[in-house]
Amino acid sequence: MSTVREAAAARTRATLIEVGTALFAKKGFAEVTTAQVCEAAGVTRGALYHHFGSMVGLMEACFAAVDHGVVDTLSAHTVTGTSAERLRAVSHAFVDQLADETIRQILFVEAPAALGWARWREIDGGRSLGLVKSLLVAAHDEGDLLPRHNPKVLAHLLLGGLNELAMFVAASRSREKALADAHTELSAVLDGIFTQPV
Repeated sequence: MSTVREAAAARTRATLIEVGTALFAKKGFAEVTTAQVCEAAGVTRGALYHHFGSMVGLMEACFAAVDHGVVDTLSAHTVTGTSAERLRAVSHAFVDQLADETIRQILFVEAPAALGWARWREIDGGRSLGLVKSLLVAAHDEGDLLPRHNPKVLAHLLLGGLNELAMFVAASRSREKALADAHTELSAVLDGIFTQPV
């Protein structure tokens, strides 16, 4: 019986995260009410508070789900090629992910506003930084990174640049042009840190 209850609770939680993500991305966190979430999810307000404690708690769960999904998708680009090739693939795949409005809005607009940057980074748990750092360290060890670079420090700089690039795309009126420009400038930056173009 407890297994049935646990499965039902897991389904309710997953539904609330799915609904919350869609509403926050479309309307903005500040404009979404508990009533709207509960009506869309077909649950009571008590269920929402039981699982998440508050709307901020729901946003944390929505952010974590989207963030982890993006990192998992990017990790798939680390399977083949040299470390430099994999870093290029991951970086450009990240820009490609920004074409998704839900990803843009949740990760780089609504979650930072609702949670603050400290909590935003805490929930990510260093997964994004760890991915970039591991590729840069490997590129350094393979001799693909210019000797003047410290890969562990460079990881912070590159990830910060990618996050700012995401906010640039999110704020742009012409999404297609912003994405194209982002790819162009990203290629130029990556060319500048490697010993030779890939």
